[in-house]
Amino acid sequence: MGAKLYFVIGLLVLATAALFLLPNDGLTDGPPFANSHVAVIDGVMIHYRTWQPEESPLGAIVMVHGLGGSTFSWRHTVPALISAGYAVVALDLPGFGYSDRSRGIDHSQQARAEYVWQLLQSLESNLRLEPDMAWHLMGHSMGGGTITAMAQQHPQTTASLLYAAGAVYNQPPRAATLLLRIPILDRIIAQIVQLFFITERRITTMLESAYGRTPTADEVNGYLLPLQISGTARSLLDITTSQGPPVSSFLTQLHAPALLLWGEQDTWVPWDQGQRLAEELPNALLVSHPDAAHCPMETHADWFNQEILHFLAALPPNQ
Repeated sequence: MGAKLYFVIGLLVLATAALFLLPNDGLTDGPPFANSHVAVIDGVMIHYRTWQPEESPLGAIVMVHGLGGSTFSWRHTVPALISAGYAVVALDLPGFGYSDRSRGIDHSQQARAEYVWQLLQSLESNLRLEPDMAWHLMGHSMGGGTITAMAQQHPQTTASLLYAAGAVYNQPPRAATLLLRIPILDRIIAQIVQLFFITERRITTMLESAYGRTPTADEVNGYLLPLQISGTARSLLDITTSQGPPVSSFLTQLHAPALLLWGEQDTWVPWDQGQRLAEELPNALLVSHPDAAHCPMETHADWFNQEILHFLAALPPNQ
């Protein structure tokens, strides 16, 4: 009885601490970038950035980051695409970067896909795009699941699928999603994540694994600063409990041309998942780099950009 009593008291202490120590939801003041914009989609605030070439765009590309990422993840890719004549939109998914962290947001891949499509539809005139121009969908890691759901929702508006170590097979364990629906545990775990995992040391360690090398201070700060925005930890828990149909269930229905770029040293979304994805997508090309890990667009940008531009140049006109 004594041990049980101490356990209950400990839970109550932690829960009380969580109520007072966990930061409130909210975003930083002021635009983080010169080309930052916000849009409210179905009541959810989305931060996004746009770039346009000097001439009329050859096509339009939307870029969706992975878990823990933001528009920062694409900093080495955007210049090459703009120089080649493409209009580019990069956005922060809800819960990440400088987008909404409110509780109760649906973070399923299907909901994310709907947010992105609605955002793109609102931007077409501003980007000087041809009427009914289809979009090239680029997604890294978790963003690979988002672009898969997007292509399933609007195949006629999908020009191509560009996967950078796309995660389409991973689903959180059901036991974890059930535990996180318990209010007290939700608060306790969010407090632990905020205090002990969203730190410079932890982010450095995670990037070392994702990059396959030691990250620079600028790279660490590029990921750490948005993650330190109030509400991130609780958003991460909401993401874990937002479940929808697995996007892998309709891969065989997607007939848009697909390029899969993978690092053979990737331990986050291993190379064999890229091989599996290439087998299930009807019109896929898989290209790997022997030395790259999970973030080839950052660590091997020249190779990554060259493969993307070569693939896009070989597509039929108007795609």
